Amino acid sequence: MSTRFDFIIAGNTAAEAALAALLAHDGHAVLLVGAGALQPVVRCGGQWHDTVPPLWAGLSEGPYARIAAYLGVYLPVVRHEPAWRVHVAQRAIDVPGDIGQWRRLRRALFPAQADAAGRFWQAQEVAAAAALRLAEQFDPLAQLQVLRQQRVTVGDMLRRYQLVDPSLRDFVDTILAASGLPASDHCPWPAGSVALLPPAETLAGDATTLRRLFADALIRAGGEWRAKQRAVALITTPTHVIGVRLAGGEEVYARAVVLGPAAWRLAVHSDHALPAIAARYIAIDHACLPSDAPLRQIVAGTPAPIIVSLSPSSQPAAHRRRLTVAMRLTNAEATQLSRAAPRARRQRRETLSAVLQAAVATALPSLAQANQLSMTTALLRDPTIPATRPPAAQAGLWLLRSPPWLPPGYDNGSSVLRLYRQLRGLVS
Repeated sequence: MSTRFDFIIAGNTAAEAALAALLAHDGHAVLLVGAGALQPVVRCGGQWHDTVPPLWAGLSEGPYARIAAYLGVYLPVVRHEPAWRVHVAQRAIDVPGDIGQWRRLRRALFPAQADAAGRFWQAQEVAAAAALRLAEQFDPLAQLQVLRQQRVTVGDMLRRYQLVDPSLRDFVDTILAASGLPASDHCPWPAGSVALLPPAETLAGDATTLRRLFADALIRAGGEWRAKQRAVALITTPTHVIGVRLAGGEEVYARAVVLGPAAWRLAVHSDHALPAIAARYIAIDHACLPSDAPLRQIVAGTPAPIIVSLSPSSQPAAHRRRLTVAMRLTNAEATQLSRAAPRARRQRRETLSAVLQAAVATALPSLAQANQLSMTTALLRDPTIPATRPPAAQAGLWLLRSPPWLPPGYDNGSSVLRLYRQLRGLVS
C-alpha cells in the first residue's frame, strides 16, 4: 500500500467519503481513513449502527443529489409519511413531509393564532432556504460573522409576530431541544429555521449507507479506503502539516490533510468534557410495528426531549428492525457522570434507562407486549460536537467545517461542495 498521496481525508461520515470520492474522480491520489474520535456504534440485531442516526437533506435535489449524479452513484431515497411525530402536552402531532400538507395542517394545530402562526412558519421556510444556500457558497467563518451581526433568535421571531400561544412555544422548543439547539430565546434564527423543517427523506439501509455508497465510488475512481484504520495524530514540520499517524503506528503523507469535525481533536489535544448521549437500543420484529410508525419521533420530557429513531427498511415484514432511543445530556451532567463513583454512575444509568423506556412506551405503545431484545443503556459522548473550536489555519491542513447554523447531526452536503471547490485546484 502506498504511503504518499495528494490528499488524506480523516473522518467517519458521508461528508468525508463524498469529498474523497470527488477528488479521486478528478484523478488525484486520495486516502480515506477513520478519525481519532470515532462515532460510537453499537451492535444490535446482528448489525452495527450509529448512536443517533443523522439527519440528511438534499438527497433528491440538493448538494448530495448533485454529488451522487456527478459520481454516478444511485441514492436509494425513501420518503416516509409522516416525517415526524412529536409528543407534547398530552397529545401527539404528526408533521407531514409534504410542505403543502404541513402548511394546511399547522393552521389547525394552533387555531388561537392561526394567521400570525402562518406568517411565522412562512418566515422560517424563507430563512431556512436562505441559510442552506449560504452554507453552500461561503466559508463557515464568514457565515459566523453574519450570525453575530444578526443576533436574531427564534424567540425574537415569535415576539415579532406576537405569538404567545404556550402550546406553539412548547412545540417549537421541543423540536429545537431534540435537535441539540438551545430554546427559542437563545437559538439563532437560521439554525432554528433549519431545525423546524421536517426532513421526510432518508435512505434504505442504516446510518452508514450514504458513507458506504460514496466510499465505493472512491474505490472505483482509484482512491484508497482503509475502513478499519484510523488516524490518531498529525505529522507536522515547524510550518506544515504533512501527514497523519495511524493507530497501528504507520505514517502516511500527503500534500494536504483534511479533517472532518470528529477529527478536529487530532489538531487541538484537548480533554474538555463533551456533551453526552444516553442511548438505548432495541431489536424488534417488523410485524410488531404499526403501519404508520414514523422513522423519527420526539417525546417531550425532562430534562430534555427524547428522540426515538426507527431504522429504515425495505426488507420483508418478517425481518427485525432496530430502534434507537436517545437523549442528549448537558455538559454539566456529562462532567458529573464522568467524575461519579461507579455505584452512583450505575444508579444514574438505571434512572436514564427507565426514562428512555418510558419514552418508547409513549411513542410506540404496541411494543409493550412485543418480543423485543433490549440492550444496556449506553452513556456516550455526543459525536456531533467537536471537542473545542477548530485550530487556526495551518499550511497543509484543511477542516471540513459544518455551517454554524445547522443543527448538530444535520448534514446536507453543502460543506462538501464548498471545500471541494477550494481543493480541486490545489494539487496540479
